[in-house]
Amino acid sequence: MSKNGKARVLLVKHWIDIHDRGLRLIASRCKDAGFEVVYASYSQPEEVVKMAVQEDVDVVGMSFFTSAYEAHLPKVIQGLKENNLGQVMVVLGGVIPDEDHDMLKKQGVREIYGAGSDVNGFIELIKAEVKK
Repeated sequence: MSKNGKARVLLVKHWIDIHDRGLRLIASRCKDAGFEVVYASYSQPEEVVKMAVQEDVDVVGMSFFTSAYEAHLPKVIQGLKENNLGQVMVVLGGVIPDEDHDMLKKQGVREIYGAGSDVNGFIELIKAEVKK
């Protein structure tokens, strides 16, 4: 949490994913909810970890429209732990098949939001979890 008491949210998408409408909507709604938001593209999972460390975030939201999450997520989760950020909540969004949800949650993903998900649910999750 930032010094001013606001939750800090890092929202990222892989540079190859051209679809970012949903992520831009989430960023806007997070700002409206009073969160500090960092929005970025990345090419390597290590960049996500570096941004999370530099920005001292409470939440990392990653958007995927390809199956890159299979390779990227484990590296991000491991990198967060190695940098003493294991408490950072990781959420995913985009196009992620339902059959992968359990596997991803076992790896440390708190929640997965697909097309048509209620943005308010994401906002409320952050409000509830970050205060803990």
